[in-house]
Formats: sequence, structure tokens, C-alpha cells
Amino acid sequence: MANNIDDAQAELDSVEAELEMVELQISELLEKQTKLNSRKNKLLHILEGACSSAQPSGSCKPPKPSFSKQDLQHYEESDFSWSKEVQAKLCNVFQLSKFRPLQRAAINLSMSGKDLFLVMPTGRGKSLCYQLPALCSKGFTLVIAPLVSLMEDQLMYLKSINVPAVTVNASSTKEDSKQVLAGMTDKNSPFKLLYVTPEKIAKSKLLMSKLEKAYNMGLLACIAVDEVHCCSQWGHDFRPDYKLLGILKRQFPKVPLVGLTATATSNVLKDCQKILCVQEPITLTAPFNRPNLYYEIRFKHNEDCTHQIAELIRERYKNQSGIVYVFSQKDAEVVATDLQKRNILAQPYHASMEPSDKSLVHQRWSSKKIQVVVATVAFGMGIDKADVRFVIHHTISKSIENYYQESGRAGRDDGSADCIVFFGFADIFRISTMVVMENTGQQKLKNMVAYCQNVDRCRRAMMAIHFDEVWNDDECNQMCDVCRHGNDYITMDITKHARDVVAIVEMASSMDEKLTPLKVCDAWMGKGPAKYRKTIKVTSLSRVEVESIIIHLLLHGYFSEDFSFTPYTTHFYLKLGRKAALLKNGNHSITMKMRRGMSHATDETQEEVETALIDVSNMAVQRHNKTKIHKNHQNMEKRLAQNHIESLASEASEYVKPTSVFEVDVKVNLVEEQNCASEEEKGLKNSPEQQSSSPKRRQKQPLTQNCAANADQMKTDLVSAPSELSIISAGAVEELHHLRNYYSKQLRRINCISHEHLQSSQPGMLTCMREPFKSLRFPLRTTIARGARKVWTRVSMRRKLIQ
Repeated sequence: MANNIDDAQAELDSVEAELEMVELQISELLEKQTKLNSRKNKLLHILEGACSSAQPSGSCKPPKPSFSKQDLQHYEESDFSWSKEVQAKLCNVFQLSKFRPLQRAAINLSMSGKDLFLVMPTGRGKSLCYQLPALCSKGFTLVIAPLVSLMEDQLMYLKSINVPAVTVNASSTKEDSKQVLAGMTDKNSPFKLLYVTPEKIAKSKLLMSKLEKAYNMGLLACIAVDEVHCCSQWGHDFRPDYKLLGILKRQFPKVPLVGLTATATSNVLKDCQKILCVQEPITLTAPFNRPNLYYEIRFKHNEDCTHQIAELIRERYKNQSGIVYVFSQKDAEVVATDLQKRNILAQPYHASMEPSDKSLVHQRWSSKKIQVVVATVAFGMGIDKADVRFVIHHTISKSIENYYQESGRAGRDDGSADCIVFFGFADIFRISTMVVMENTGQQKLKNMVAYCQNVDRCRRAMMAIHFDEVWNDDECNQMCDVCRHGNDYITMDITKHARDVVAIVEMASSMDEKLTPLKVCDAWMGKGPAKYRKTIKVTSLSRVEVESIIIHLLLHGYFSEDFSFTPYTTHFYLKLGRKAALLKNGNHSITMKMRRGMSHATDETQEEVETALIDVSNMAVQRHNKTKIHKNHQNMEKRLAQNHIESLASEASEYVKPTSVFEVDVKVNLVEEQNCASEEEKGLKNSPEQQSSSPKRRQKQPLTQNCAANADQMKTDLVSAPSELSIISAGAVEELHHLRNYYSKQLRRINCISHEHLQSSQPGMLTCMREPFKSLRFPLRTTIARGARKVWTRVSMRRKLIQ
């Protein structure tokens, strides 16, 4: 009866485990089905012509027709009452001969009183779509911008072309603010563009009252919301004060609103539509591709990649302007200082700097007085410097939207420019703890990490998928590292490796411990605590491969995030993900694609291997020398004592120290003692000068007296004092020094390792101590353990005697 119950229980456990795996597989397939259906619907929608990558799409209610191709053609080609003035201002003021795609349509829609969302890549001329209509309209245009740097950049540009524009923000003086507020209700319109921050709209009642007066007087021509994606909490730069901008459309319903962004998905735009209280906006979407930008991912050689960046700037971008984006304000200061030490003109830029200092850095960079701005995300949106030749990310961005926006600062003059990301393992978890409170922060970060980990798909293709666009890889023209280097990758089966590293996290969890990703790496490579090294399978993979596999498992659900909050920081730990149970199935397999260069050890690992080989060879030489000494110690002692006294004295002063002198276990016969005595008599007859020149003999004198007094006892026992040979032999001293260190470590390990993990046929101490004592010679009837204890005792005694 008991056997039947046990069998039934075992079978029940097996069935439950199998059901769990089946449920995980079903969940995985359903998730894949959902993604494929979503992609299918989007492709069908594109093929029907409702939402082309270069065509507008309406977000109107279903009963009403969407903005069609005919409507777009009408606003692109038809003549309006303002068309001649717009063309004249374009040529005379902005010094441009023609419009870029969708610019004319956007301007005509805005001046026709239509609400508009314009999605256009960075550097393709979004600002012109509200700046030019402002010059051709009565009154002024209100521009809401998220960053002071953006406003300052546009004000500098507008001032250079003699367009009247002003700003009101936290750094404005009372006199300037008073003058601007007065001009808002002036019929002569002293300015055409007024730049404010969303915080000013939300908190300044005086500004709102002036806007209401200007609206009633017909002087508020248009409202432009730059970087409109900041309204949505699903956007990559959510700003709470942007959510309060809905008051503008409610208070001024007859004023057209233009929302502009470079990165916004359809879901983000729908959210922005609700937040801004825009009923039926027309959406114009330009192609996302910037054909002049080269995208590249580089792996950090170590945590600090500043030397890589500096070398890159010196070799490839000499006397060319660029931006280096970093993770934090501290990184901005540190990296800028390091670049300056490497003779690169660089300055930091971040939110904690004084407004005057930020303006100065911006102006000096724009005028090419400095080459590089080392900045956080506080610097960038709307920066209109045309000749930026490189944008380097010291740390990865927190989302693909952020990266697309930040990399878009490069090449606005349509000249070739590089966008390079330095991808580091630890950076992922630094950023993850920063975005932990955001609704979709973790998923967006994983998308960015997947973009960096990718080795087989065009970089632009991955961006196209993210922005719901169709992309042909041939259009890249080898302007990304993947397309340029071709099939420079291999496909690896990492199932066995995955099981090993998952077992580490599972073991830690069973012990109520948490491991960070870095500790998991160390434990897997055999560098962790001793309690882990005894029970886990240490990998032979390189550090880069280990990190890549852990990232792959995290992205695909075999690991998941486990955050721990303290009063001062947030910690990132790894825990088993929902797919970890699938690895218990023998038929389950995991593959990943990896760059060929990553399959080799890094430079650092190679140096460690070379160092280890050198140490092994040195130890082998020392052991050989020691064996030779044991065989010929009498002849060597006599020869060294007579012919090389001075060299032996210098060797003794170099190698023999009270804390590192050990005894070689050799028997000393009567011939050796007589030689010692005769040498002592000769030394006593020497002059004081000779005695002072022989420190070795003075050190040896009390020891030989001790030997002479106990000559009979020394015939049968091991000597308690070292012979001349044991002191002067550097090889013996060094090997026994290593031996003592090893012996101390083994004694400590015995206390924390149970005998069950050792060989059952031998006691624990013998198992731990057998290997290091194989090469030592002991007297007859002396066991290894007894010899070890004697060595340990003599080490302590010898230290006292020599001191």
C-alpha cells in the first residue's frame, strides 16, 4: 500500500511538472501569435494605403473619412492666398530654395486653421513648419518647448536671420519678462515667436491672462507644441507638466495647434490627442530613414571606455564637432575631464549647471571654440547645429526612441555622420534601476538592449519595426555595421550553458540569497564565493560570451528582474523567469547569434592566461632546482661557501625575511656539521673588516653553536635550524612561501566544507593537503599529515629564532 502511494505521488509530481512546461509553451505560442497578428494588421493597413510611411494618416472617428492622398496633394500643390508670401519668406529670410517633403503641406494645413501632428525625423525641418507661418501671420505664435537648450538654440538661429523671437522661462529676468508680457497684447507685434516651457504655462496665471487677452484681440496666431511625445506617459520623455497643456485648446479653441515630434508611435499620438484635447488632428508622417547616418555598436573593453572614445575622436574626427552622451551628471563631469587630459577640447553639459554656464558651453560649441559637448539628455532636443559629424553614446540610451532622437543630432547638413554606441554589460542594470518606476521603462530598455545585441539584422530594419514602418534592407546601402560587415556571426547552441547558469541562480534562491548579474558572471566563471565553486559547473567561456548569454536569457524570459529598494539606492538582482522551467525538458533548446570576434577571449583574459602560464613555468623551474639541490646539496654547499660568499650574502639580504623564511626538510650529517664548525673558526680569525663584510656568517654563528651543542641528538632527528643551503636557496624559499599560503587557505576551507563533499576513502585534511605535499621529501615513517604539521610548527619557530 505504501509503495503504491509513493508511486502515485511521484507520478503526480511528474505530471504537474509536465503540465507546467506545457502551459509555458502555450503562453509562449500565444504571445507569438499576438505579435504576428498585430504585425499582419499593420502590413495590411499599409498595403491598403491608409498609413504609408511617406503619407499622412488621420486619427478621426470611424464614421468620418480619413485624410486621403487627394487631400494631401491638394495642400502640397494648390495655390493659397498666402503662397506667394510664404515662398518669398522662404527664399529671402531662411535662405532656402525649396521645401523638403511634407513641409509645404504642413504649412498650408496650419495656416488653413487645421490641427496637425507632424512626425518627421530629426534634422528634416520640423521647426520651419511653424516658424515660417508665424512670419506670414498677424500676431505671434506660442511655442512650448521642453528644454531651455532647445529654446536657446532656436533663438540664436532666429536672431542670426533677423527674425524677432523672445522667451520666458525660469532664468529670465523680471525686466525681460515684463517687457515680453507687455508685447503680447501689442497690436504692432514686436515679436513673432514666443518660446515658453510647459511649467510656465502650468504655473503662471499672469502668462495665461495675457494669452487670453491676445486671443480675444486676434493676436494668438498658432500654438506649436514641440516634442509632443512628452505629453504621453507611453512616450520616452514623459513630462508631467505637458499633461496640463490641454487647457490651451480648451481656452483657445479657434487657434490651430501643431504638435511636432521625431519619434512617436501610433499609440503615443493617440494618447497625445486626448491629453491636448485635440478633436480631429491630421497626422503627417515622413519616412524615418536618415540615409547619411552610419549606425554602429561597439562593445566596451572595460567599464571605462573613455580611452576608446578619445582615440576614436583623435583618429577619425579631428577638428570636427560632435556630442558624447553619458548616463549621469557625474559621468558628464568625469568623461569631460578625461577627454581634456587627452588633449580634446570638451566641456560638460547637464541640468545641475548654472543657466549662464550652460548657455556659454552651447555658444562655444556652436561657434567651434570647443569640439565636444559631453552631455546628459538635458542637451539635445532641437539642437540645430548642422555640421555635427559624430554622436557617441558612452552609455546606451534607455529606449530606441531616445537613441533615435539623440543620434539624430548628427548630419543635419545631409553630410555623412557617425552614430556610435558603446555597449557595456553593467550599463544595462544601471539604467534599469533608473526607469523602474516608469510604466513601460523595462520593456523599452529591453528593446534597446536587443538592438545592441543584434548581429544579423540591419539596424534600420529594427528601427522600422519599432516605428511600425516597412523597410527593405537594400536601402541601407551598408550604412550600418551589420550590413557593412555581412554575415560576421555564428549561431551557437547555448542550451547547456543556459542550464548551468540558471542552476546558479536557482541554488542561490534555495539558500535565500540574491545575486546581481555581475555576481552571477563571477560565480559562473569560478570567481565567486567558495561555497558556490564546490557545487556549480564553472564555464570555460570568455567574459564577453558569459555576459552575452546572460543578456540573451534575460531578454527571452529565462531570467527576470528582481528589484530591491533601500533608502539610498535601488539594487538589481536576477531571478528565474517564466521560461526557466522549460530548461528541465531535455528536448528544449536555445540558440543565439554571436559575433565571431566574441568567441575569443578578451585582451584582459588573454593577459591573465599568459600570466598564469608564466607562473606555472616558474614553479616548474623552482621544483626542478629544488630536486637538484636535494641530490647535490653537500657539494653545492661547499662550493657556494668557498667561492661565492659575497653573492650569497646579497641573495640572503634580498630573499630572507623574518616573515617569509621556511625550512627545507633535509637531514644534516656529521660532515655538514664539521664543515659548519670549521667555517666558524675561520670566520673568528678574520679581521673586523672581514667580519663586517660577511653578514651571513654573523647571522649563522649562533645557529652553528646550537648545532655543536646538540650534535648527538642531530644524528637522528631533523634539524631545528636551517642549514646554509636552506637559507640561501631562493627557489626553496619562494616555493615554500607559496606552500604556506596554500596550506593556510586549505585549513580555512576545511572549516566550511563538509566531509560529504570530499572523497569518502580519505579524511578531509588529507584530501585537501595531499597535492601540495607530493613534491616534498619527508623522513621515513613520516606521513603527509604529520609532515604538514611539522612544517607548520617549524615555520613559527623559525620566525622567532631569526627575529
